[in-house]
Amino acid sequence: MSKKLVFISDIHSNVEALKAVLADISQKGYSLADVYCLGDLVGYGPRPNETLALLRQCGIVSVLGNYDEAVGFYLPNCGCNINSENEKLRTQNSLAWTANHTSDDHKEYLRELEEQISLELTGRRILLTHASPFAINEYVFENDLELQKEIASENDEDIVIFGHTHLPYYKSVGGKMFINVGSVGKPKDGDNRACYCILDLDTVKAEFVRVRYDVEKVAKEIEESELLNVFAESLRKGRTV
Repeated sequence: MSKKLVFISDIHSNVEALKAVLADISQKGYSLADVYCLGDLVGYGPRPNETLALLRQCGIVSVLGNYDEAVGFYLPNCGCNINSENEKLRTQNSLAWTANHTSDDHKEYLRELEEQISLELTGRRILLTHASPFAINEYVFENDLELQKEIASENDEDIVIFGHTHLPYYKSVGGKMFINVGSVGKPKDGDNRACYCILDLDTVKAEFVRVRYDVEKVAKEIEESELLNVFAESLRKGRTV
């Protein structure tokens, strides 16, 4: 039987999406010991403490995301890509609210997360990182060929697995496999279902799984909080609005 690992990322305080994904993973017969998270556990969503408590309870190993770093280390910004005053206001709202609603114990947990994890399984070397291996907030989009070539030449691992863009893909560049596992709690590809990834280590094939959850419940929780309503609408549409 082939060895498979499961990867989740960018949960963003959406505990309903996380619960649905973990239930789906278990239903498919995978052990939670084979699940790894690529960071951004908090931000934008209404349940940071519940999300972190569930991940910790399940013993899921995670790397540090840029949002986790900002909340855990009390940083003034999330390291997000900000191109307008509107985006600045959104990120300020989300970061301030999340920082104020994340317990000290969970912030300590975030500070203890490693920025990168290297695995070696079935003879394959795997690098887990939130974004680019060069920077915790550097996006690696599917068409970023020059950046992918640079990463391939600078890293020894055979497979680089990450999130951050919320857009799932996998491709081979420079003899290395690049896998973006998408987003559990804040998809941006127009599909509002939670997304996670199953990797077959024998064939090095990635399968993206979409899971339905109660999006409207989470959206209404956002609207009833001091988070901006635009975050609720983004969840409903499965993309940035």
